[in-house]
Amino acid sequence: MARLFISYRRSDTGAYADRLVARLSAFQFQAIFQDREDIDLADNYADQIRAGLAKCDAVLVLIGPSWTKAQDPAGNKRLDIPNDWVRREVTLALRMGVPIVPVLFDGMRTPSAADIPNDLAPLATAQGYDINGNYFDRDADDLARRLEQSIVSRARASSDQTAPVKSVFLTQLQGIWIGLCVIAFGLAIVPFFSPALPRNFWMFPASMAVPAFLYWMYLQGETLRPARSRLA
Repeated sequence: MARLFISYRRSDTGAYADRLVARLSAFQFQAIFQDREDIDLADNYADQIRAGLAKCDAVLVLIGPSWTKAQDPAGNKRLDIPNDWVRREVTLALRMGVPIVPVLFDGMRTPSAADIPNDLAPLATAQGYDINGNYFDRDADDLARRLEQSIVSRARASSDQTAPVKSVFLTQLQGIWIGLCVIAFGLAIVPFFSPALPRNFWMFPASMAVPAFLYWMYLQGETLRPARSRLA
């Protein structure tokens, strides 16, 4: 099950967050919230956010009309405050290299670099997705399908990069145990032609060939597991 980190500001898109999570769950996405209620007293919130992000495949940043304009009680823009909850979530995600998808509500556009702090600048060029509140279910389902495609494609690309390395190692391991079997066979029959030679020399390479073969079989099974899973 793919995991998504949901970053949102309650005063901005709080009304949409629960509805979006409900639609995503129908597509087997597990949403990870980092609300204040989800972090125990005395816990370091930065550590908790970092731990949550490390488990995620992507971060959805929910952006509504007041995302860039929200202010604290003193009248300061929240995004300009380094310790702002939302700013820390997005900044940490960018530093950790977690893919970020701006999810735009109520006709919003992706914030420009001039409207956000420098450490959030990459958000301005991230491809976002628009959700129309009047067609929420339709748009949320389409977002989920696109997320499935991108996450699956990324996982397959990563798998394809490691496959050649596994294939080379499997071939080498296969060659080793075949070579050991040939040596063991040769040492087993040589004493019949030269009786003076010990008859148990073949046992050493044979004893090494057996674990090499078993390890090759295990790795071969692990390599085929993703294909078996897709067929199941």
